[in-house]
Amino acid sequence: MIEMPAINSKEVFVSAHHLGALHSLVEGVWNHISYDDPLHPKTVFMTPGHVHWDLVNLNNIVVFDKETESFVGEARPLKAASYFHTPVHKHLDTHKCVFHIHTPSITTVATRTDFLFEPRLTQHSCCFMDSYGYSTEYDSISEELNIQRLVEALENKNVLFLKNHGALVSGNCIEEAFMSTYMLNIACSFHLSVFGSNNSFDLIPIQKAKAMKDFFYDGLYKKHFDGFLTHLHSL
Repeated sequence: MIEMPAINSKEVFVSAHHLGALHSLVEGVWNHISYDDPLHPKTVFMTPGHVHWDLVNLNNIVVFDKETESFVGEARPLKAASYFHTPVHKHLDTHKCVFHIHTPSITTVATRTDFLFEPRLTQHSCCFMDSYGYSTEYDSISEELNIQRLVEALENKNVLFLKNHGALVSGNCIEEAFMSTYMLNIACSFHLSVFGSNNSFDLIPIQKAKAMKDFFYDGLYKKHFDGFLTHLHSL
């Protein structure tokens, strides 16, 4: 059995990037993660700009000080990362970690207008019962982003589909946010397979779907993440 070494919050932030790259959650060098350091609540770690997730390391991650609203050191995120992530960490205390990604499956679901995300379709989508939403405006540059509407749309949710622009996925910790992102990507892939055909389909009963969601966020996500991490350290 492979023993996983103890790691600190900065190391797990780096590992989340490597896991994302390993499991095809990253696109090029323009997806990003942010994470409230649990040891220093005023500090937010962010993905360095124009750096592939495989190459994120302890020396190049971005550090943002929420108190002074400024960056510490030389590293900087992409401009898009700054204007999506910093308002969330400033205004939504429950959103400790935020992923912004646009995998083909997630972006396609965010773009389609002939159906909406259905949380009762599979066990993966059950994770998002009553906790997902849609942003109906395409905001690709900071001058067009309405921060108040973004924060309000994500409040009390852990997934916000961005119009034609992937999704924001959040969690109370980085382990939860990563596993939610992983599950969302699979869920969206199944959505496209099911809704892309003319075949009929069934939905999971509401109470069973809610129970599956509760089971996942009651600690199963952490066991899954630890298993992913053990695999990563075995490579």
